[in-house]
Amino acid sequence: MSDKRQVKPIQTAAILSIFLGSMAFTVVTPAMATLAQHFKGKDVSWISTLPTLFVVIATMISGALMGKKVKYKTLAVTSSVISLLGGCAPAFFDSYSGTLICRAIMGFGLGLMAPLGNALIIGLYEGKKQASMLGYGTLFMNAGGIVMQMLGGSLAELGWNKTFYGHAFLIIGLVMSFFLPEPDYSLSSEDMGSDKPKAKLSKNVWLIALLLFIFSMLNYPIMMNLSVLFEVRSAGGAVAAGTSLSLYTIAGCVAGLLFGKIFQVAKRRCLFLGYTLSALGALFVYVGQSAAVMTIGLVLIGFGFSVIMPACLSWIGICTSPETVAFATSIVMAATNLGSFASSLWLRILKMAVGENIYSAILAEIVVLTGTAVVFAIYSPFKSTQKKTSATSAEN
Repeated sequence: MSDKRQVKPIQTAAILSIFLGSMAFTVVTPAMATLAQHFKGKDVSWISTLPTLFVVIATMISGALMGKKVKYKTLAVTSSVISLLGGCAPAFFDSYSGTLICRAIMGFGLGLMAPLGNALIIGLYEGKKQASMLGYGTLFMNAGGIVMQMLGGSLAELGWNKTFYGHAFLIIGLVMSFFLPEPDYSLSSEDMGSDKPKAKLSKNVWLIALLLFIFSMLNYPIMMNLSVLFEVRSAGGAVAAGTSLSLYTIAGCVAGLLFGKIFQVAKRRCLFLGYTLSALGALFVYVGQSAAVMTIGLVLIGFGFSVIMPACLSWIGICTSPETVAFATSIVMAATNLGSFASSLWLRILKMAVGENIYSAILAEIVVLTGTAVVFAIYSPFKSTQKKTSATSAEN
């Protein structure tokens, strides 16, 4: 299958640069202790989690606008400016409520940007190139997260408010946004706002959204409780847990880099592979009594999820029409972020039901991921891809 159109190298770089800032809200993660010390008596966890709620809201708005009411480039530039200003603003004043407002604004900007990269890749590429680009998107997202957390941690040592200067990293995405291409199906300026028949959204999109929502909701508690697990098992403290989380992210980078090859070799079994690795990783975390075993588990989960995510996005490319790709992508990205936000509610439910929410949360993840892996061992959404391609080629 050939590419849909020729994309210039600078345009490819612009698309991938969108992913660099996807994890911008994690800049404050290494500085939470410093922020708690400064804002004594305040719940600083909201500084970390509030942006994700606004990411969900803005992602849905973005999906309804991009390529229809607003061009991709315009939306990318606008979202970059909003994220940059909202992210850096708390560095200039000392106010807890003001910081929360700015974090909400930053989250809204990130949400507008969230579906752009994947929607452009699905709209501009096909086949092996599309799979490789979706993998590279995951790689750039994880790499950007690592860089921004390192920036946040280093700047926090200079002062609590200096942490927010880490969002200046978003300037890269802002500059590159001016070089973004527009998919062929994106409406021209004279088409904006015109009344045209709307293409129906595939039911599979809601299934994909549900799968990623559940994965995020089940997996996020492991990240939240990791330092507790390390301490309870005498496997080290926050430093050891932080190292393991870094390796989790690096494993995601590696999977993103290799996804094109993995998709080419595994083809129909990509989702089975991703869920199997993630379930096995959760099992290692559950039974592991040492830092090494739990870290291996995290690496497997990180690698597995970074196979699942681009595979699901490839599935969207198969089951949606060009006109609905943008909105479909926004639904899936919103569901993924909503799952992370809903994880705290999931933990409360477990606490009320079984009396604890650390081991039970991991056990639930193992059961659900294993069950999902079994389903994808039997069923593959990529079965009809080759037939569909052949039929299209024959018609042409």
